[in-house]
Amino acid sequence: MFGWLKNKFFPSTRRLPPRMTSQFINLGFHGDEYLMSLAEHLAGKCKVFVETGSNVGSTLAYVAKNYPWLRCLSCEPDRSAFEQASSNAGKYGNVSLFNGVSQEFIQHLLDHQAGIFSQPSFFWLDAHGYGFEWPLKNELEFITSRFDAAYILIDDFQVPGRDDFKYDIYQEQICSYDFVKDALNPRKTYQLYYPTYKDKTSKHHPLCGWGLLVVGHDDFQIPEPLVGKMERAL
Repeated sequence: MFGWLKNKFFPSTRRLPPRMTSQFINLGFHGDEYLMSLAEHLAGKCKVFVETGSNVGSTLAYVAKNYPWLRCLSCEPDRSAFEQASSNAGKYGNVSLFNGVSQEFIQHLLDHQAGIFSQPSFFWLDAHGYGFEWPLKNELEFITSRFDAAYILIDDFQVPGRDDFKYDIYQEQICSYDFVKDALNPRKTYQLYYPTYKDKTSKHHPLCGWGLLVVGHDDFQIPEPLVGKMERAL
């Protein structure tokens, strides 16, 4: 069982406002039923769940509760959001929550959790937003260089040709494959998937774009319930 990972790092130059109110909704992945179905499929293949950008811990608590075999590690730099996430997800014994930015979290994994690098892992990358430089490229460079294989879901990702899926953009940064592709380890092979559905199943969020990068799992196939709901682009 992991214990709490509380370190000395707190937001220094940037305060990131929580992306939700203090009202906690215990529903992960925006409540998108198709995305939740994909997450369930990936969780069944993995032993480790790594999230960047816990916010108030809704997805973290959802994953920890529903997939108790997963070791769940997550980070959140904003102290207020971190405290809420600790309250919401800390009751699950398979959770470790790190109070620091993603770059520090990555270093912590490198220094103290190197044993997970050879384990099948599922990533939810959500440490991006508005008003600061994103760590997304650093995260992907780290994951694709250190982990033998991984399933990497990127939140708020641009879905080509589908403006109905919202995605993050700030100054010169667009959360997209073109933005991150140069950060991927060129010695690995990749599959890239996007959603194709049009119906909104969440009661709390609009359609949120996502991308799935599959690394080192050449046998991956779209799960049967999602055939026609997602497609391979790479």
